[in-house]
This record gives sequence, structure tokens and C-alpha cells, in this order.
Amino acid sequence: MSVTPVPEAALPEGHADTSTWLAHDIKSVANVVALMMRKGGAGKTTLTLLLADALARFGLHVLVVDLDPQGNSSIGLGHKVVLEQTGETKLGKKPIMTPTEPTVLEVIEADTEGVADDAIQIVDWGYDLDEPFHRGGPLFPGRVGRIGVIPSYRALEVTAATWRPNDLEKLANALLLPSEKGGIAPNAKWDVVLIDTPPGGSLISIMAAKAAYRALLVTQAQRFGVEAIPETLLLVDDIRESYKHDELDVLGLVFNEYTERSQTQRHLMAEVNAEQQREGSPYEVDVWKGRVPNYTVVDKSQNAEAPLSAFLTSSADREPARKVCQVAEGVAIQLLEAIGHPRAGEVKQAWKQAWPADLRMPIIREV
Repeated sequence: MSVTPVPEAALPEGHADTSTWLAHDIKSVANVVALMMRKGGAGKTTLTLLLADALARFGLHVLVVDLDPQGNSSIGLGHKVVLEQTGETKLGKKPIMTPTEPTVLEVIEADTEGVADDAIQIVDWGYDLDEPFHRGGPLFPGRVGRIGVIPSYRALEVTAATWRPNDLEKLANALLLPSEKGGIAPNAKWDVVLIDTPPGGSLISIMAAKAAYRALLVTQAQRFGVEAIPETLLLVDDIRESYKHDELDVLGLVFNEYTERSQTQRHLMAEVNAEQQREGSPYEVDVWKGRVPNYTVVDKSQNAEAPLSAFLTSSADREPARKVCQVAEGVAIQLLEAIGHPRAGEVKQAWKQAWPADLRMPIIREV
């Protein structure tokens, strides 16, 4: 199956035309981050979308590679995979359904270096360049980053069952290698590349990790979510050893769906912190500053296929949106620092001043 290139979308006014890496003449970039957790519903897609929103408003380009057969990141970014009938089977006359646009499955099956470029679709989240940052506008006046997505759908799960060990390198080749000698790899054209992964430890998760330099863990601030942390760390260790990917580095852990007033969750967080101090602890991972609050505005943004920051202009949703946005922005800052992004310091300094003093949450001081 071949990949049909997507026409280059016209960028709205205010978008830069290249990544910061390339602007600094850096072509070999370790900027691909897989969001991982073995438990389903942990918040991988939620954090992926929140980070894409924050990074774009920071003026940076972010690519989302949806490697979850559910395709929720694709849907949230407004690029749900649409299927059309292109034929029928010889036996039984069953319809053959094909996606109308390239997906991550076509990228993998193309098995061609640098081919990821041809499947990227540009997301239009309709940012207002004239709005101040605390109302959903850009951090730097007039400058919003580009968001791209390589979408996914359920056929990925069926195909993954047929993969052999060598197949697990295909996404890495498509994303991390240039299509021609001396060219630029697809990932270097973006400031950050986020891979949304499925739950469990399937071959799809392993393929995602093989294409990533770093892993960022995310889980719910609940008992079952906490219990999944050591299982996920074991999965990462297995990928390093059994699949010969020593370069995979766990950056940290972000807690999702946190309720500040929940005594149970506070006790659970204290338990995790205490466990991490124990020698040989299976919870040995840095817990990042900021816990994503549990507010319905997050679901609203996903249902509307809109960025969470769009709700900063809504009188009904402004306060919860503000709290979630600031945590997501704080996590995005930590991510930029962790991958050594050239503009991490500049973005961090500007962000700390962008929110009015009376609207700042503790994370702005902590990060």
C-alpha cells in the first residue's frame, strides 16, 4: 500500500516556516517523545492534546503521531479517519474500505525512509493572534506554532498482529531518517514530536518506543493508575534490553485527573513519594511538577475538537480552563527543558510573566 502525499497546507499569518532546531542548523534531533502507560484511560491522549495546545501557543511546531488504533488524538485534532469503499472482495462481495487520507498505517506499510512527511495533515485550531495569552492567544505576539497529525484508526490493531521483529523499525525509519542522502528527517522539521500510544504492552507500543528517544509516563491519580507505574517501567526496561533500544530514556511521570480536595488522592500521592525514597523501589521515576486537574472542560474541548485554551474566553469555563492550561503549560516547559530545546529558557521566562499575577497558580513558581 502506498502513501499519497498531502498537499502543503497554507499556513495562517503568524506561523513560522521552520522548526527552531533547523533555524539553529541542528538536523539530528532527539525530540520524539512517546506518551506511555500500560493502563487504559490513564490520560495519554488528554496530555497529548494539552501539550499540543500549549506548545503551539508558545510559538513552536508540534507533530502528533497517533499510534492508538482508537484514533482519539486524531479525532480531538479534527482529523478522524474517514473510510470509503474502493472495491469488494472476490469471495462474499464484502466491501473493501480505504481511508480517504494517509494514516500511520500507510506510513508503516510504505516502509520507506522519511515517508512520514507525506502523511502529515495540518490542524486548524483557529487561534486568535490578537488575544492575550491568558485568553487563549499566543505567548509571543503574532506567533502561533503549527500543529500536524498523522492519524490512526482501528485497522492498525489488525495489521499489528502480523508484524515480525524487523517490522518494528518501520515507523522509526519513516520518522527519523531523511528520504534522501543529506536531507532532513521528518522529526527535525518539528520542535516536538509526540507519539500517543495504546494501553498495554502490545507490539504497537513497542514500535512507538522504537521510534522515540524519550518516554513520558502519564497516569491517573488513582489506586489502579499508581499500580500501573511499575508495570510500565518494566515494559520500558524490556524494550531497552529485548528490543535493543538503550537510547530510550524515561523523562518523568505526570499525574492526570487530580482533585485537590480529595483526601484519598493526597494520601495516595504521599504514598508514592514515600515509596520512591525506598532503595530498589519499583516506582523509580521523577514525578513532574503539576497535576492535571480533573475538570469537565477537558472533555468539552475534546468533544468540540478544539484546544482547551479556546475555553479561556468562556465565562462559564474560564476558571477550570485556566487551571488546566497552566498545568499543561508547566508540563510543556519541563518537556522542552528535558529535550534540550534551544528556546526552552526564553519560553519559560516569557510564560512566567504572561499570566496576570492574580491568576497565577503555584506551578508557575515551581517550574
